[in-house]
Amino acid sequence: LFTLKLQRLLNRQDFYLLYNVMTKVVVLEKFKKNWEIGSVVNVKDGYARNYLIPNGKARIATKKNIEDIKLIEENLLKKDSENKLNAETTAQTINNLKFTKEIAAKDNGELYGSLSISDIVTFFSENSISIQKKSIKLGNKIKTTGEYSVEIDLHPEVDCSLSIEILSPKSSS
Repeated sequence: LFTLKLQRLLNRQDFYLLYNVMTKVVVLEKFKKNWEIGSVVNVKDGYARNYLIPNGKARIATKKNIEDIKLIEENLLKKDSENKLNAETTAQTINNLKFTKEIAAKDNGELYGSLSISDIVTFFSENSISIQKKSIKLGNKIKTTGEYSVEIDLHPEVDCSLSIEILSPKSSS
């Protein structure tokens, strides 16, 4: 009851700073560039409860969990190195690919449609490469003809780029 009254008096940000609603977790999987496997990090409470722990990326940092993770850390590191090798081979394949697509366009090069992340994922699936949508960093949809380069994050330590060429049916013939 006291904290509710205090929360009403202070604005929300001051309340979180005052009561420090952070959780310490032990990282099980390398998914950010600065988080190593087995490291203890502070994260927001909701991020830990709603994303990290349910997805198996971290555990709450208790003494028992830290000891358990130190025992299995070697297996986790081996799994991470295998994921990194797979990502590197996929990156080499993607760097050698060129995505060319014809889309109807106006005379000034503005497309009637656009090229989105789902089109790129479809291109990868046609070439038997499985990539998640969230790993493709396109930004805004491509809406003009020309050549583009799209960054793809396959692993925290492995990035690659796909070259894309958008043509209009008039210019290609």
